[in-house]
Amino acid sequence: MKSNKSDSKNYDSERFIESGDIFFFYRPKIDTKEVKDIEDVQRFYMVTCNDINKNTNKNKNKNKNYRLFMLGSKKMPEIVEGKSGSEERNWALNILTTSNSDEIHNELLLPVEYTTKTRGKRRLPAAQPAGEGKYSILRHDGHTELAYILEIPKIPGPIQTEFEIKKEASYIVSVKNPEIFIPGYDAFSKKDRKPNYPKHIKEKFGEKRWINVDDPEILDYENTQLLLIGARKRNVEEELGIEIDEEKENKNNADIFKELKIKKEEIPIQSFLKGKFPKEEEIPMSQGIKEIPSEKAPGVKGGQKGGKIATAKAPSAAAIAKILSGISFPVNKTELVKFARKKDKSKVVENANDEIFVILDKLPEKTYHKMTDVEIEVGKLR
Repeated sequence: MKSNKSDSKNYDSERFIESGDIFFFYRPKIDTKEVKDIEDVQRFYMVTCNDINKNTNKNKNKNKNYRLFMLGSKKMPEIVEGKSGSEERNWALNILTTSNSDEIHNELLLPVEYTTKTRGKRRLPAAQPAGEGKYSILRHDGHTELAYILEIPKIPGPIQTEFEIKKEASYIVSVKNPEIFIPGYDAFSKKDRKPNYPKHIKEKFGEKRWINVDDPEILDYENTQLLLIGARKRNVEEELGIEIDEEKENKNNADIFKELKIKKEEIPIQSFLKGKFPKEEEIPMSQGIKEIPSEKAPGVKGGQKGGKIATAKAPSAAAIAKILSGISFPVNKTELVKFARKKDKSKVVENANDEIFVILDKLPEKTYHKMTDVEIEVGKLR
């Protein structure tokens, strides 16, 4: 952010909280070779990298932090003029903060593999970039806002449309009190998944359910949960009285290469610059792989960072009951899995995803006398 000398709006250090680079990534679903729309996407991420040269908070050190946030609903909140509905709200969960950009690289740019007893080895492809820009966080009218301007692609394309990434946008941003249960925002089902806030940050919450991002330090703690509410999608700088340092990025000087140390051969550059989903033949082969145990697989209780909030899209007991419809009880676990795999292969049940088989694989070895017995055990895994 810099002072706007073209009119009467002047830079106000009391309003400014933080600025830097912002990046968006998406990870395709299991074994997906080519993404066509959001239905082919497993996760959507936002990465922020603060600009230490513009951090005016004198009480904080000058370390550069890379923060990786996972977004709910696999997109940014919608922004509709004159209203604020549920579509304009979304959560973001900090799943990694580091001063080493290599850790962000390894978390996003490596395929993820895990093995299940029912389907063998499964693979989540490497994440792909969905946008790059500059952001600022500032105080405005009693709340705090996260504002950004997109630099790559210059003109939003199909990728940005799918993920609700605008050319410019701002969102009211608040931080959830981890000690208060809020329906729909329960990311803290386990104590060890709560942010490890120091005393001075805990005191900021008090009895409040949400607080403003008055201090950027609060964003650095893993498992910090944000609420984003769509505010504006045009004239952001004018409305907020700021000027964000937008740069003319191209394939040679993009910040994704400078800040995240991503090599040009690791991403489909031309598709990235145009905002288009790359074709299968355009996607580079990964030079490495990240292996995780099956219990860490998406959709499994305790799997991947994010707790219950990350498993909100996991298969319901009803979905599992559907793929098991027609089975003759009593049956053991092996017979359950065998029946479900046969149903999946025959395509009788559409969109039977891998998470269903991961859940079935975690069921205890016992005899099931009726569907209710299955549903009870499924419920214990959530």
